[in-house]
Amino acid sequence: MTNSNHEDYPLYRTIYCDLRDDIESGALPAGAKLPSIRECAENRGVSVGTIRHVYSLLSRDGLIEQRRGRGTFVASSTAELDDGSRKDKALAAIDRMIEEMSRLEFTTREAQIFFELRLRQMEDITRPVRVAVVAATSEERSIIAQSLDAIRIAGTFRIPFDDVLSHPGRLLSGYDLIVAPERLYKELKLLVPEQMPLMPVAFQLSRASIAEFMSLPKGVTLGILTISMGFADVMQSACERYLLEPLQIRRARFGIPESTRSFIEQFDIVALAPDYENLIDSKEMVLIQEFADKGKVFIRTEFGCDRGSMLYINDAIEHYYRDLRESLHS
Repeated sequence: MTNSNHEDYPLYRTIYCDLRDDIESGALPAGAKLPSIRECAENRGVSVGTIRHVYSLLSRDGLIEQRRGRGTFVASSTAELDDGSRKDKALAAIDRMIEEMSRLEFTTREAQIFFELRLRQMEDITRPVRVAVVAATSEERSIIAQSLDAIRIAGTFRIPFDDVLSHPGRLLSGYDLIVAPERLYKELKLLVPEQMPLMPVAFQLSRASIAEFMSLPKGVTLGILTISMGFADVMQSACERYLLEPLQIRRARFGIPESTRSFIEQFDIVALAPDYENLIDSKEMVLIQEFADKGKVFIRTEFGCDRGSMLYINDAIEHYYRDLRESLHS
């Protein structure tokens, strides 16, 4: 693959340009099969939503095509357009536009202003919606951001709630939508400008995690390990809701390996915070693996945003793009 220099572009645009350049240069020949969206996201270390958006832009521009049941391929028609013919067609289109603007008695400078304005409007329509994920704990920010990955046109930015309290103006610009846990909704509503959409979300345990908690035998000791103590209440409440027998539960947080070791040793079963693998340091990861190898039972707790919340957010994003399209043609 070639590596084009697009450092000033947004991440999705950089990836788009790299793939486009590879296709147009023949490094990715007509008919070549592209990696799946998930494979491409893993290879490049970005979200699934980012690559899904990139593929949609490439498809829109006729560079790739989806073949049902087979995957994504470089479109065969791209082989017919070399760099010279593409450049000639582009210049001819610009010449026609300049001639028409001149006929309408616009100056060259006015034509440039209109052209740049239109380019910015088109960029707004094709870029991902910028979503600020505001939450008090790293676990909550991770849960929301991962749930938003399923929405192909959402680019997420994780912001601690304390940062917003210290600098409320941080949310005044740069974002199209704010998503936060429902428990913070009232406080954020007082800090966020009225014109800024604010979407609350509720969390729910995955079916797999519910099944694990429901299957815990009577009399076992249960510990909860979180990254943030603020998330411990959320985890304990979720655990207790599905336990068939009441258990005495104790909580602690990651952060000091020796304290983590001592805490784990006290319990038959330890429930771990969601996405802990990406939120703790390597020493504690080694510690968890060490206990697991010795037979310690861990519950890798999984949460997601509830379906109603996600439908509400998806509808807000669709409405955002609908307004942009209408403004473009007004």
